[in-house]
Amino acid sequence: MSGHVGDLNPKQSAALDKLKEKVADITDQLEESDDYFFLRWLRARNFDVEKAEKLLRDHLVSRKTWRMDELLAWEPPTVLQKYLTGRFHGHTREGHPIFWERTGRLDLKGIVRSATQEDIVRCRVKDGLRMLEKFKSQTEKLGRRIDTCVIIYDLEGLSIQKHFIPKGVKAIIEMVKVFEENFPEILEMVYIVNVPGVFDLAYNIVKPFLNDVTRKKVVPISGAPQVCHERLRELIEPSELPACYGGTFVPEDGDVSCDSLLVSSALVPRAMYMSAKVPVDEDSETLTVARRSSAQLEIAVTKPNCKLWWGFASEQYDIAYSVLFKPEQQAGVKQHAAQMEEIVPSKRVDSHQNFEEGSTTCAKMGVYVVRFDNTYSWTKSKVVHYLTRLEVASDEQEEAELGAAAASACADDAS
Repeated sequence: MSGHVGDLNPKQSAALDKLKEKVADITDQLEESDDYFFLRWLRARNFDVEKAEKLLRDHLVSRKTWRMDELLAWEPPTVLQKYLTGRFHGHTREGHPIFWERTGRLDLKGIVRSATQEDIVRCRVKDGLRMLEKFKSQTEKLGRRIDTCVIIYDLEGLSIQKHFIPKGVKAIIEMVKVFEENFPEILEMVYIVNVPGVFDLAYNIVKPFLNDVTRKKVVPISGAPQVCHERLRELIEPSELPACYGGTFVPEDGDVSCDSLLVSSALVPRAMYMSAKVPVDEDSETLTVARRSSAQLEIAVTKPNCKLWWGFASEQYDIAYSVLFKPEQQAGVKQHAAQMEEIVPSKRVDSHQNFEEGSTTCAKMGVYVVRFDNTYSWTKSKVVHYLTRLEVASDEQEEAELGAAAASACADDAS
């Protein structure tokens, strides 16, 4: 049995019922709650209910971390819009949306020098969300369920010198991990074209982060260009297949190479590289987080539904941060992170390269804590310049600026 709706054996049906029962407490927080949705998570874990449940619960945390509910409206930095490869175009003969990724032509070194890893990964998370939207429109258009896509990777130009750089590899691995954790079983197939000699080396880097089900869907198409084009024509109607891959589709600008359609990334201009020093607001406060330690900013919220905003930059090195909550009675009392309620999960950010900011709606009154975590660093203290602001939910929408008096910083031990 395939493990899809309408094609389940008794064991798979029982697993579906058990999973829905085990996650009943979070069903109202999930983006979907039908059998199609739950079966995706089960297939990704070979119908191991415990593992599927963990994957789903981890997904909820990840949704909050990446602010997925807001991500479709997010505009990526200009450098990523212009130079990060990867575009949607066309459908397979069966109606599956296609995502084209010309990785071999990507200026990875320029990308990682011009944007934060978080924004690079966020772009791919947004692509995943856009894919889910395309599934819905295709399902309505065709009158049958479409919930998988095809990805075609063109690796022409892939080289050790251009693409095997530590920071770039780290970003790619993070993209793969986040995608696997949040968009399980949305792949119909993954085809690799223009396979280079370094393909095995590249694939072995990301392979450990792919589950067994995904690995079986990766198909390199080797051989002469004619062989590759013929395989793609079997998959895609020639009228939707770009001319450069053996089809007849040519964009309106007449470019048969389809560079404008699929993005053949040029080199990122050095003028777009991030400065090693992030500009800091003259009104910001400064604190130093010792090595193997952390620091906390306490913001007292006395009215419900206020909006808390924070922004910060660090000098020379990255740092992790989270946002936590504790009752008013605990104000000024040092507590371990595990003793407080998590509002924004901890994440490590390149705040030495880009100003990091975020916000959250304070649903309840009490003390909100912005926690800077440097416990992972054995040798480096971190200097952090920060700002916080509380937008009070009142008729006048007063804005309360929080400086050193309202946002108290206190160092705490490695917790």
